Amino acid sequence: MIESEEYREDLIKIAKKLERVSQSYPKDDKGMPTDTYLEYLSLMYDPEIAKLVFHLPVFPKTISLVRFAKSVGMDKTELMNKLEDLTERGFIIKLGKSYAQPMPLFVYDIPFILKKNIEHEDVKKFAELSRKFFVDDQYYKTWQTSRKRTPRLRVLTVSEEVEPEKEIVPIEEVYKIIDKEDDFAIIPCPCRQRTEVEGIRECKDKYPIHNCTLLGPFAKAVLEMNDPDIISATREEIKNLTREAAEIGLVHCTDNQAENTTILCACCECCCGMLRGLTRFDNPRAIARANFISKVDEELCVACGTCLERCKFEAIEINDKAVINPDKCIGCGLCAVTCPEEALTMIRFEREKIPGASS
Repeated sequence: MIESEEYREDLIKIAKKLERVSQSYPKDDKGMPTDTYLEYLSLMYDPEIAKLVFHLPVFPKTISLVRFAKSVGMDKTELMNKLEDLTERGFIIKLGKSYAQPMPLFVYDIPFILKKNIEHEDVKKFAELSRKFFVDDQYYKTWQTSRKRTPRLRVLTVSEEVEPEKEIVPIEEVYKIIDKEDDFAIIPCPCRQRTEVEGIRECKDKYPIHNCTLLGPFAKAVLEMNDPDIISATREEIKNLTREAAEIGLVHCTDNQAENTTILCACCECCCGMLRGLTRFDNPRAIARANFISKVDEELCVACGTCLERCKFEAIEINDKAVINPDKCIGCGLCAVTCPEEALTMIRFEREKIPGASS
């Protein structure tokens, strides 16, 4: 509850620091943080803590404990002790002896990643408020798409066979992404966890929760929280995880930029904050499509319907053979990876330029 106008103003200041950061915050028609979002922030920061958080830079920038203590006029040990519960819950980011305000990704997702948060009495309130501002305040448009109308995430192709010449590309670009990182953290999917908390998860008996991955500094940040639901993993373990997720029908997505990727998502069609832009909301630029498209070998296809069951985007019809609708196919490759007749392959189809990539 926001008890005073002073407290409300402090929460607005915290939100406004996120304005120019990727995914920003939900805004009203005057460009101010919505009431629902401020109430959500109030679950993280009580009036005393809100006055401290405003002095923090937004992650991945950090400030040392010494400088932070000096800026708020407190003894550093007293400050560290005061922040202990918040750092354990991820509401303040702690790396060694440096601190930061969470970026929008963590603000929205961290209540549904850490076990300490899932077991807390306020978790259902977090879920209800986040769903309200995501849908009712139309935050999904900001979450999914940048100010330039560029999708924030892109789909990765997971087919084992990619044309031409049956070149083996286990996961388009995903191994390249994994190979350039040294730190990995397997986390619960916050999207599926959120719907699980609310008791409305449609894929409860279909998909597991623990198969999304944070990379690099984001992985370091969550691993330092020492939460039992956050698992440090090796490069090979992450590759195995991505293969397994593809086999059961989850769509792989990552940051839609050439460098500094931070996350590998294993997404379902019903819970995912990004894919739902295509499957549930009217946002055709919710996610960038992979630069591959499914191709049917009519000599091999027996119209068994396996691909139809696997496709989440209504891109396949079954007549005498499977038929692909190129306007609906996002290039995820889930149809091809389990085709029993090996009648489907993924062919290069340039349609999305990754921001920051060389021509």
